[in-house]
Amino acid sequence: MNIFKKKLEDTSPKELNFEPIELFQNLFHKEGYAYLRGIQEEVLNSWHSIRDQRDVLCKMNTGSGKTLVSLLMLHSKMIEGVGPSLYLCPDKQLLEQAKLQADLYGIPVCEIEYQGQRSVFPDDFLNSKAILLCTFQKLFNSRSIFDRDNIDVGSIVLDDAHVCLDKARQATTINIPFGHELAERLLKLFNDELKYQAPGTYHRLTDGDPYAKILKVPYWAWLTRLDELVHLIGEFSEDSELMFKWGLIADDLKSYDCYVGPRGIEIAPSYVPFHNVRAFNEAKHRYILSATFEDQIDLIKDLGIDIDSIKNALIPKDRKDVGQRLILAPQRFDSRITDEQIMDLAKEYADSGVNVMVLTPSANRAEKWEDIGAEIIEKDNINKDIASLKSKKGSLNVLVNRYDGVDLNGDMCRILILDGYPSFSSYEQLYAELRLESVKSSLKAQIIEQGLGRAVRSGSDYCAVFLMGKDLLQFLGNKSNLQYFTPVTRKQLKLGLSLLDDESNDNALKTIRDTAKLCLVQDMSWREYHSGILSQVETDKTDERVIKNLEIADTESKAIDLFRRRNHEGASKIILDEIVDTIDLTQKQKGWYFEKAANYLYLDNIPKSNDLQIKAAKTASHMLQSKNGHSYTKIMASVEQATQVLNFIKRYETSQDFKLYLESLLDDLQFSPDIPHTKFENALAEVGRLVGFHTQEPEAEFGNGPDVLWVMTGNHYLVLEAKSRAIHGEITRDNINQLLGSGEWFKKLYGEAASFNLVTIQPPNIKGWNVNTSANTRVIDEESLISLKITLRRFVDGINSSGFTASSTKEIANLLGLHNLTTNGFLNTFLKPVVSKKG
Repeated sequence: MNIFKKKLEDTSPKELNFEPIELFQNLFHKEGYAYLRGIQEEVLNSWHSIRDQRDVLCKMNTGSGKTLVSLLMLHSKMIEGVGPSLYLCPDKQLLEQAKLQADLYGIPVCEIEYQGQRSVFPDDFLNSKAILLCTFQKLFNSRSIFDRDNIDVGSIVLDDAHVCLDKARQATTINIPFGHELAERLLKLFNDELKYQAPGTYHRLTDGDPYAKILKVPYWAWLTRLDELVHLIGEFSEDSELMFKWGLIADDLKSYDCYVGPRGIEIAPSYVPFHNVRAFNEAKHRYILSATFEDQIDLIKDLGIDIDSIKNALIPKDRKDVGQRLILAPQRFDSRITDEQIMDLAKEYADSGVNVMVLTPSANRAEKWEDIGAEIIEKDNINKDIASLKSKKGSLNVLVNRYDGVDLNGDMCRILILDGYPSFSSYEQLYAELRLESVKSSLKAQIIEQGLGRAVRSGSDYCAVFLMGKDLLQFLGNKSNLQYFTPVTRKQLKLGLSLLDDESNDNALKTIRDTAKLCLVQDMSWREYHSGILSQVETDKTDERVIKNLEIADTESKAIDLFRRRNHEGASKIILDEIVDTIDLTQKQKGWYFEKAANYLYLDNIPKSNDLQIKAAKTASHMLQSKNGHSYTKIMASVEQATQVLNFIKRYETSQDFKLYLESLLDDLQFSPDIPHTKFENALAEVGRLVGFHTQEPEAEFGNGPDVLWVMTGNHYLVLEAKSRAIHGEITRDNINQLLGSGEWFKKLYGEAASFNLVTIQPPNIKGWNVNTSANTRVIDEESLISLKITLRRFVDGINSSGFTASSTKEIANLLGLHNLTTNGFLNTFLKPVVSKKG
């Protein structure tokens, strides 16, 4: 006989209290797990005071116990009686961690079960007796068992919500490679429209150029063929790419965009159609947990989270429990340090028994590490390989384009290396990157922050982080980009980037080693210094920039909702009234929102939509060009050259950042078949801005014209056509014909009287026997390009030596003259006449 069971049966059942702290105390914990941390109690008490609120955003640092907090929230709501509770996370690794947490603390959980091939929900979930743990993808797909069984959910947690957002976009985006029948038929359908937008880019794409830019199918072409598109894409709905996506997309196709790039075609939502995922959209409570959100606008646009819950997010008063990250940038300390030297240093650490993890943005970069003995962790083996690090010492591993979802706590990683600037793979993001700089900066800062968080997983953890790659250091050296990081990470970055500024770089690598060692051996002076620096971090606050972006996102969310409900005019009007006419925007932003308003209005009023589209293209570059009014924005020399240079250098925190920026430009400004022409052209435009000229990339920005256009002091123009990947020994007839065509484009838009030179940029300055050039044609050949690069280095060194931030327009004007970077000096020094072949 079990006397305790008998006693329990004789006692009336006790009603459980759903107050989270008391609920926790009544759980059956494993030994050693009977207490909550102070930060967990703080968050749970704050949440309990607003538990009736539908949406709650909670920001807790990695390793602060947010998974347990989220499970207690769900358990509390389940006991309260609001219905089944669902915990969602982005991958199986996090799912296993949640199961472990639930087991340690006695929280009832369950998983989807299988009866043969059929997946079924456990009764304990349906009857609100256990929290269902599953991956985000189980819910967010068009053949979800949540829709099949018509499940109503009481409360949902999204853990690692920033990654879930990416998963939501992936689950509702279609990628079709060239060679697939659907891609070929779509390309044929929009052939004329794409060619009209940018004939040069279109031909590069169809010729298979891997460096060609991305084209977007104009919304008017997309919207007028909606019926055809539904039938065409529907033919392939059983293909692996569409099988679990098409059901979420088919009824929402009018709010989608179509992009064509070097790999194929991408059909992506303007905003994720979350309303088609009923269990999420109609859940009574939605709790969003993450460590790395600083800009949260996508929560509003892509998941429909209420703006007030984001403005009033749950944030612990003290978020400085992030562990110790000593961030060092060797190449910023001494620009003579090479990538190879940092790689050798990493190998030294591994050989001495320290585990080293490298994060790279691409397979090409990873292969360089593989050449020195590093092991690349493959996607299919990631959980197994990461788990093996717990028992390894002295490993050197590389993760390719994986900045989230990997936990490397303790000795699993004591040296973390971020090698290079993370790159977007989504055509939609790449397209937006050119048109909205803030989109690029905030998203890339979030990716970098996620990467920095891989190796410090609790308040007691520590790691030395090395940053390498001029592109990454250039991004971090631009002080305006630091605003997109969370306050603690921003402070750690500033600490690491400036730590060695006053130290001699005579023996730079030794200084780097000695400094990193202080973190690795947990030197008390380092720990006290780091703690003191973090104590200066202000409590998280939502600043005006963030508030403005949230308000814009909320208006966009309302507009897309009206558009989906077929109130096209209302959708357009709200964009114009509440964003364009009300909020202080950059010219790029204004052009973007004029185009969005035109898109929404098109199905109701084509003439008015066209007027808005023309306005968009006149306001900003890179906008779609209407067939009923091709637009181009002229450039003129409106600001004095030295003043323009001074404004340019203010973007950078230190002289070393400015120098690193220049070096990253010069790396791209060289004749090589291995450097994408787009990088060379962009570097050429940036060099013009650096020396105080106004520049454009007309072909890329407007779909027609030269590669690059400079306007110099006195409104003298350089029409520049770059042949950076050319390997021929003489200037060809085709080269010059293209240049002459750009000259005609220039005269048509700027007038016959405008002062200009036609400039071809390629290694030779000799033309073929059958090539005729105009009197104003010049060439920047290999010799001139080398000379220009040397001059630019001297010019920047001159600015830096004169005090950088203390530089005056007078000093800069003197330097421009000294280095022949004024209009006349440049024309006479770096432009050569095209000469005929002798003999």
